[in-house]
Amino acid sequence: MFWIREIAGWLLVAVAMYLIRFALIFVLDIETPRIVEAGVLTFAALGLLRAGVALIRISTAARLFRKPADSAPKS
Repeated sequence: MFWIREIAGWLLVAVAMYLIRFALIFVLDIETPRIVEAGVLTFAALGLLRAGVALIRISTAARLFRKPADSAPKS
């Protein structure tokens, strides 16, 4: 189950990077720089980036603290 969270987290990070790149294209346009639109895109991208990193962190913690199935307590 933690793999689904990790893949979703990496997808969110990738979408956030794409949105940040798109916002930079908006700002660096020589003819008509669109500053307000770039700010909105950057704000949305930072939210997605934060959510993606949180999902990756949660899935990593779940993987690290998962007990192996074959390690039964020995009496």
